[in-house]
Amino acid sequence: MKSLLLILGCSLMCACATYNTADKVSLVSFDDNPTKGKSVGNIRGEDCTWTILGYQLGGLPTVDRAFANARMGVSGGLEAAGFRKAKGNAAIRYVNNVSTKNEGFNAAGLVAKNCIVVSGLGFK
Repeated sequence: MKSLLLILGCSLMCACATYNTADKVSLVSFDDNPTKGKSVGNIRGEDCTWTILGYQLGGLPTVDRAFANARMGVSGGLEAAGFRKAKGNAAIRYVNNVSTKNEGFNAAGLVAKNCIVVSGLGFK
């Protein structure tokens, strides 16, 4: 019985540690008009969560906020914690060759940063 509870507890902990990501996406459009636009070059957006002394500030990072930050041209260090919101004009209409990845660090359990990073070729 104890071993069954231990296995169940470990599986629940592993299930909560996953992130939503997108792989091999050829086009993400923010506009209803899919006509060809002018390239603005490579863009990058991220959504991050900080953990201090084991206490996580805000929720987990999301792909949605990372895309919003890429579109607005801001780096997203504090949105998940509720300290800052993406502002500005939406200059990017769509992104080609989109890739996402998880980044971050953990400094001996004192301070940790978990990020989802979105990058691709942006068009106006």
